[in-house]
Amino acid sequence: MTRANKWKVGLGLVVVVVLAGVWVRWGPDSWEVQITGTTGDGRDVQYRIETVYAGTSDTLIFKNMDAGFVPPYFKFDSADLQSVASRVTRECPEVAVTVNGYGLRIPFLSMFPNATSIDAPERCRRAPSDQGEGEVTGSS
Repeated sequence: MTRANKWKVGLGLVVVVVLAGVWVRWGPDSWEVQITGTTGDGRDVQYRIETVYAGTSDTLIFKNMDAGFVPPYFKFDSADLQSVASRVTRECPEVAVTVNGYGLRIPFLSMFPNATSIDAPERCRRAPSDQGEGEVTGSS
């Protein structure tokens, strides 16, 4: 093998390792979880979605922040997603939902996956007033 070919193979391996690292860090993923709580105010305290893996007691915490353009998820609705998570917690705490996002949970680096969407049944996403609770009947 010539010296030029060795450089090409070496460069190719470096590119593959870098792309694999980028995919692991920012590639899409989904988790089947039950949402147990939400924290944060979006300003001083970062939004967090507290969950447990469906059917277990193993916790998984998600950060919920706008992703912007890097990585290219174009997520600008973290407050809306926090509201959905809060409603699911209140209305359907026992229901397993799918949280879509990207990233890894590495505790000693304080890294959390970032949630980009929540796939939950429609009945869990609706506000209590949309479910017919507290309706006033007309009496004239």
